[in-house]
Amino acid sequence: MNLNQFFETLASNNSRLFKIEQLEQNRNNTTLREVIRLALDPFTQFYIRKIPKYKPNDGEVSLTLERALPHLYSLHSRDVTGNAAIDHLKTVLEMVSPEDAKVLERIIQKDLKCGVAVSTANAVWTGLVKEYPVMLCSPFEQKLVDKIAYPALVQTKMDGMRFNAIVQNGKLEYRSRNGKEIQLLGNLDADFIAMAGDVDCVFDGELLVVHDGVICDRQTGNGILNKANKGTISADEADKVRATVWDVIPYLYFVDGECPVNYGKRWDSLCTLVDKHQPSKVGLVNSWEVDSYEEAKTLFEGLLAEGQEGIILKDKNGIWEDKRAKHQIKFKGELECDLEIIAVEEGTGKYAGKLGAVVCRSRPQDGKYLTVNVGSGFNDAHRTDLWDIRDQLVGKIVAVKYNMRSKNKAGEESLFLPIFVEVRDDKDVADTIGDIK
Repeated sequence: MNLNQFFETLASNNSRLFKIEQLEQNRNNTTLREVIRLALDPFTQFYIRKIPKYKPNDGEVSLTLERALPHLYSLHSRDVTGNAAIDHLKTVLEMVSPEDAKVLERIIQKDLKCGVAVSTANAVWTGLVKEYPVMLCSPFEQKLVDKIAYPALVQTKMDGMRFNAIVQNGKLEYRSRNGKEIQLLGNLDADFIAMAGDVDCVFDGELLVVHDGVICDRQTGNGILNKANKGTISADEADKVRATVWDVIPYLYFVDGECPVNYGKRWDSLCTLVDKHQPSKVGLVNSWEVDSYEEAKTLFEGLLAEGQEGIILKDKNGIWEDKRAKHQIKFKGELECDLEIIAVEEGTGKYAGKLGAVVCRSRPQDGKYLTVNVGSGFNDAHRTDLWDIRDQLVGKIVAVKYNMRSKNKAGEESLFLPIFVEVRDDKDVADTIGDIK
């Protein structure tokens, strides 16, 4: 079976059901299964993002794809690193057929390029890929706020890119909220390694981009940070990246998906580390202790007046858990959700030949979902650039701001005054209708 052609077939149809059906028909193909696992597993990294130049093998093939896969494990284990790792990969790519080399490229780049995400793979092979752990906050609900124990913490809701700095065995790597590697070219390494010391741990926070001492707006900053996701960020751009952190979790607890140490203690530990090591490019999120909901609300209103996005109200007794926590609650001035693009529409008039709108949908939940046509929030550059890559947009996740849930003329669930914010390259799945307030 030519797996490269198989992935091209999957890429040709945007239907998730089609992809699952094709995978089900080949579920007994152990090489396919392992290729998908290696490409999607967030805890299997190869530490080479850019494929080295190599000469495609047009002669006798020395390795089958099945036999070539074990040669990638030495990259994952870091038995070979640096230039030796690049040479090792180049050798393997030149020993397999050109089609199999393309499959190996997909694995190394951690991108199957066919729209198969972790959830799709696990729908066919249960538990094949461990989903990357992340604790999310809950949207504002009065019943959740009423359960917060005081004194509690209020922290500024940041408007950058969520990330983890993972320090293990004295080595550092950065991951986005969906587990993809972020390449920051060593810009923040010294700060995080010093703070971790000899402890394996995970710092949780947000990346921001600073230019001339001023934090860039979200679209500009995340445009640069998305280059770090893709491995194309320049040294000058990476030097502008700063980190704001709000949590530190022991590595083994993080992998297990639950840490019993309460947030008050984790926050105190993080404050102690920052105070001790005085990192130059890593800072703590702005934080206040409050004794009541009224104090939290007053802070929220004051920060909104200053142009901030909102706050997170955090119960000090809350544990870290790989789920949407009910003990950390978002207060936001504008509502926002993450939706999947299911279609792209051309503009009219002055926008003819450019992007007009994207049709977006929430992730189905119990057969229910909402659909919305998003045509606002794009500048002229967006409309030109996104139209040029329109075939790649379907299946992407985008952030959308809106005023309220509504219904369209057909009585179907939708959003009122939706505005495009950004493409979320750090997220693979949309919010469900239950997540959207």
